[in-house]
Amino acid sequence: MRTFIALAGTALLVTGCGSNASGPVKRQAGSWSQKIEIVEFAGPGIKPEQKAQMQQMMNMMAGASVCITPELAAQEDPEKNLTAMGGAQDNCKVADKNFSGGKISFTANCTQPGKSVKLTADGTTTATEQNIKMTVESTGAGNDGGKLVMNVTAKRDGECKPGEFTPPVPKPAATAAAKS
Repeated sequence: MRTFIALAGTALLVTGCGSNASGPVKRQAGSWSQKIEIVEFAGPGIKPEQKAQMQQMMNMMAGASVCITPELAAQEDPEKNLTAMGGAQDNCKVADKNFSGGKISFTANCTQPGKSVKLTADGTTTATEQNIKMTVESTGAGNDGGKLVMNVTAKRDGECKPGEFTPPVPKPAATAAAKS
């Protein structure tokens, strides 16, 4: 279950933006909310009541809106987020990426000692709305195998509101020339 929670969170970060035929389109700055519906949660050792618990956790995450600043929106990059998913171990390989024409889809295969996880996403995105189906499939030791399918919808709700969580703007990575 920990694998599902960790990868579901990572997948939600990846879907933070979309693109169009001419290149990445950034989300419009403003207040964003999301809803996460657990469609399927099954596998060895997963009890029926755990689906309800998982839905409750996702509802709590979805209950908060996020303020996307113009600076943050300008720096969003789904391909960079996918690459970062592998972490320092570079244990995730991404294939079948499509971030064009309002479409967002990808497959990521991640491996760790004794288990592997396949993450797929397929949906649509605009500057003000997203609708993405995600599937996380895990195989491996113990009771960590199984399948999680969720529908993630997000929308811009207007201007940022006082007190909303505002993610920090990432600092630009140093260039190769600057490192020499």
